[in-house]
Amino acid sequence: MSNQTQAIGKTTGALPDGLVPGLAQTIAEHGYPVAQETAGLVVSAPEGRLEARLDEDGLTVTIGAAGSAELHMIREAFLHVLDDAAPGVSGRMRWEGDVAKTTYPPNFRKARFVAAEPVSRNFLRVTLEADKVEDFREGGMHFRLALPPQGREPIWPRLDEAGRTQWPKGDDALHNPAYTFVAIEPDERRFSFDLFVHEGGLATRWAQTAQVGDVIGIMGPGGGKPPESDFLLIAGDETALPAIRRILELSPADRRGHVFLEIGDPGDQMPLAAPSGMNVEWLQRGEGSGLWDRLSAVDLPPAGSSRFVWIAAERALATKARRHFRDHLRLTARESYISAYWTA
Repeated sequence: MSNQTQAIGKTTGALPDGLVPGLAQTIAEHGYPVAQETAGLVVSAPEGRLEARLDEDGLTVTIGAAGSAELHMIREAFLHVLDDAAPGVSGRMRWEGDVAKTTYPPNFRKARFVAAEPVSRNFLRVTLEADKVEDFREGGMHFRLALPPQGREPIWPRLDEAGRTQWPKGDDALHNPAYTFVAIEPDERRFSFDLFVHEGGLATRWAQTAQVGDVIGIMGPGGGKPPESDFLLIAGDETALPAIRRILELSPADRRGHVFLEIGDPGDQMPLAAPSGMNVEWLQRGEGSGLWDRLSAVDLPPAGSSRFVWIAAERALATKARRHFRDHLRLTARESYISAYWTA
C-alpha cells in the first residue's frame, strides 16, 4: 500500500464459519464497496484501504490510510463489525504499526460554542470554534458531537492500551449525534452546521441553552463523500435536509436527476442550489404523494450508466428502499447509499 499510515492486526485460533461472507455483507450494507475473495475481502474507500485475509494461522487485517485519523476510523469501524460477527475475536488481535494508544482518539478535538441562530422554522444554524478547522475540508461531509451530560464535568473519550476508543459510561456518557458541515471558515477558526429542533432532543436542549465559550467534543470528519455520477436520485426527510443540501451544492453543473424532500412543516422549505438538470420536489407529509411513492416511480438509467441513488430517512422507508433498489433493481453498493437516519 502507498498510504502514509499503516497498521497490521493478526489473530490466531478458531474462527466462526462464514466469517468473511458475513463481514462482507455487513460492510456492503453500510454503503462501502467491498470485493470478496476466496479467503478474504478488500474494502477501498476515499479514506483508505483495508484487506482481511484468512490462512491456516487465523485472520490478518492490513489497513492503509492517508493519516492517523483516517486509519483510526477505518480500524474502529472494522473492529465494530468484527465484534458483531465474531464476539471475542477482536480482543485476541495483536496490532503493529501506526496505532495510537493511551491518548485522545486522533479524530477527536474540543470545540467552543459561538452561536445558534434560526434559519427556518425548525432548524438552527450552530457555529462552533476549534483549532485546525481546515482539516474538516477533507475526509467527509459529516462529524459527530460529543456532548457531556448537563451539569457534569465532561470526561472525554480515550484510547486504551489496544488503541480502542473507550467512551465514558453511565452518568458520564456522552451524546454523539451526527451532523453535516454547512460552512468551514479556517481564517475565523469556525465551522457551522444545521440542527433540526425537536422536543426532548438532547442536542436541541444544548443548542438552545449553550453559552458562548462552552466546551464540547467533536469527532470527525468521517464518511458521507458526495456521490460521483451523471444521474442522481436523492431523497430524504428533515433529518437528511442538511446532507442533501450539501451534496447538491457540491454537484457538477451538468448533473441531472431528481430530488425529493419530505417535510412536516412548510416553514422548513428553503432554496436549494441544485443543478438546472435536477428536478426538485418538496413533499408535504400527509398531503398527496409521499416520499416512497415518488421514489419508487422513478425510472433509473440502465445498468452500466453513470447513476447513483442516495436516500436517508426513517428506518422502515430505508429498508423498503434497499429491497427495491438493491434487491429488485440490482443497484450495487457503488451505485447507492441508503441509510436509516432515525427510527419511528
